[in-house]
Amino acid sequence: MMKQLLSTITLLACFSLAGYAQNNADSTERSKPLIDERTRQEARQKANQVEEKLSEEIEKSRNYMQDNQLSWFQPGNLFLGGGIGFGATSGKVYTDINARLGYFFQPGFAAGLRFDYDRLVGNKYHARQAGIFARYYPFRTRVSSFVGASLNGGREFSENIASDTKATYTSVGLELGVMFWILHRLGAEVSYEGNFYNKFDPTLGRGKGGRLKFGVNYYFGQVGNRGLRLAR
Repeated sequence: MMKQLLSTITLLACFSLAGYAQNNADSTERSKPLIDERTRQEARQKANQVEEKLSEEIEKSRNYMQDNQLSWFQPGNLFLGGGIGFGATSGKVYTDINARLGYFFQPGFAAGLRFDYDRLVGNKYHARQAGIFARYYPFRTRVSSFVGASLNGGREFSENIASDTKATYTSVGLELGVMFWILHRLGAEVSYEGNFYNKFDPTLGRGKGGRLKFGVNYYFGQVGNRGLRLAR
């Protein structure tokens, strides 16, 4: 009997020690951080290096744009441009001939007048419109980009419209493009313009959609300084 009692006590003591050891191990594992301090320091150092590298590249980009900025985009400069465009709507293709006259009021910001002539291919439909536009050039080097907007008023002509009826409309255009330096005063541009009309002739189906435009601009220099030679 005594022997069995001692065996039972010994067995319970072993279970108790095993349970304590297990709890102590679990507690140690729970208190151990998922990321130690050394790993945190290495991560902070890497983040600082990336931030410094990014700041350095941004500064290089700014310096490059300042050093290579064309004088075309400076306040007081006047330019004249024109081009052609192509669009599609309801399975029909139309062409566009356009002209613009702009003036830079602030570095990279220009506004002016524009004129467009649209014709539907294989149809007597055509339209004329004139309006005002504004552009901003965020990058002003030999390869520059721009965003623009315009407000226009126009008139449509087609077989569906009586000759004594004035079919007028209003449109808003949004433009995104890229311009390339060609010569001292000449640049070429490619842009895409989306147009929104308050009304349009049924000949067009769903109305004129966006258009892809190709054009050139000639930069005269600053107004009031005739014959001024552009820096670049």
